[in-house]
Amino acid sequence: MGKTDKKVLILTGPGSSGKTAIADLLVKRCDFVKIDGDNLDTEFFPRGGQWFPENFEKLKRAHQKIFKEVRKTFNNGENNVVLDYIIFGNYLEFFQMFKKEFGDKLEIKVLFPTKEEMIKRDKERECWTTGIDRISAVSAELEAIKDVIGRDNFIDTTGQTLNDTFERHFSHYFRG
Repeated sequence: MGKTDKKVLILTGPGSSGKTAIADLLVKRCDFVKIDGDNLDTEFFPRGGQWFPENFEKLKRAHQKIFKEVRKTFNNGENNVVLDYIIFGNYLEFFQMFKKEFGDKLEIKVLFPTKEEMIKRDKERECWTTGIDRISAVSAELEAIKDVIGRDNFIDTTGQTLNDTFERHFSHYFRG
């Protein structure tokens, strides 16, 4: 794949929507480089709370840090880059920052199963859980900007296995 073919894929959605699992498959099957936005914003939010209004300025700094890491990784390699990140607010500003830098090399995909499906998945997880309140809040925030992002960028994974979702929506990235 030549440098001009490279993409930055922002993979977002509420907690338990499948972002990390799909990002990991993109790394394994399609040679993406993964940037874990949740890990990068931990410097600013070691105990969470990214969504609290009093943390607005810190969230902007966290978003800048994540953006710089994606840009550096994209510019220094030959692989596509996937950003796995909930985002936690200021979505449109966040997307615009990336759109301005990457233009048509940017893709945004929002994994968006039903709220009931995410709550079920959240309860079944072995790692940390998001909780019903945060799943509901992020779902509502993303739903409110669905027309701006583009409805075709929202992927309903309800009732799908991880492999179903990957094959239906992401296998075109495979470079075999």
